[in-house]
Amino acid sequence: ITEDEVLSDAFPKLVIDDVIWEVQTKNVVKTDDDSGIPNNDEDGGDIPSDAVTVNNVVDAHGLVETKFTKKDYLTYLKGYLKLVEAHLTKSNPTRVAPFRTAAQTFVTKKLLPKFDEFQFFTGASMDPTGLVVLMWYPEGAVDPKIWVFFDGLKEQKV
Repeated sequence: ITEDEVLSDAFPKLVIDDVIWEVQTKNVVKTDDDSGIPNNDEDGGDIPSDAVTVNNVVDAHGLVETKFTKKDYLTYLKGYLKLVEAHLTKSNPTRVAPFRTAAQTFVTKKLLPKFDEFQFFTGASMDPTGLVVLMWYPEGAVDPKIWVFFDGLKEQKV
C-alpha cells in the first residue's frame, strides 16, 4: 500500500496463523559514530556517553512509533484490511477468503487479548493507510518480537 520498507530478509520470519510474520528483534546499543562493527574490546570497554539503545528492526527501517487507543486501532485495522483485500482481489483472488478468515481469527484470538502490550510503528513515510507494525515482549523476554500482516507487504529481492 505504501512503498515503506518495514522488514528485510536479514531478519528471520516465522509464519503465524497463515496471515502474520513474526520477527524476533534485538535491542542494541548504538552511538553517533556507529559503523556497524561491534565493540570488541577485551575488557568490554566503556559505553560512550552518546550511546542509546535502539531496536534493530525499528532503527534499520526508520520506523516511527505511534499511539493508538483500542477503538482507534480497530478503526484503522478495518480500513487497512479492506485495502489489503482489494489488493488481493486484483493480484491473488484465491487468497482473499483465506486471508479474511485468518485475519479475523488472528485479531480476535491473539491481537486483541494482547492489545495493551503493544507498541505501534508506522513506516518512515508515516502514511496512515500503510501497515502498522506491532511490537511486543513475550513474557520474560529481553528482546521484543514484531508482528506484521504479510499480505499487505510487497517482497523485493535485491
